[in-house]
Amino acid sequence: MKKLVMLTIAAISLIGITIFTLQNSQVVAIKLFFWEAEASLSMILFTTFSIAILITVVAIIPTIYHLKKLRDQSQKKVKSLVKENEKLTEPEAKSILSEGQIEK
Repeated sequence: MKKLVMLTIAAISLIGITIFTLQNSQVVAIKLFFWEAEASLSMILFTTFSIAILITVVAIIPTIYHLKKLRDQSQKKVKSLVKENEKLTEPEAKSILSEGQIEK
């Protein structure tokens, strides 16, 4: 079912992109300082959008690695605290059972 939904979304997106490209095929001139280029409007928009996504991904990567490092450190700390807790509560539980305060 999930594959069917993803396939449907992909097909609708592809149809939308095709319609957008056909309706925006006029040539546009781009000037940046001393540089000038001509391309179709849809290609310029697609390129700009792709570059923005690439910049965003590159900017997020260090944050992702930092958060993964913090998660790993936290998991190690939790494991050590659980072991410490088990060591501390184990003798206490044995002494309570041996004194007969809790029935088996």
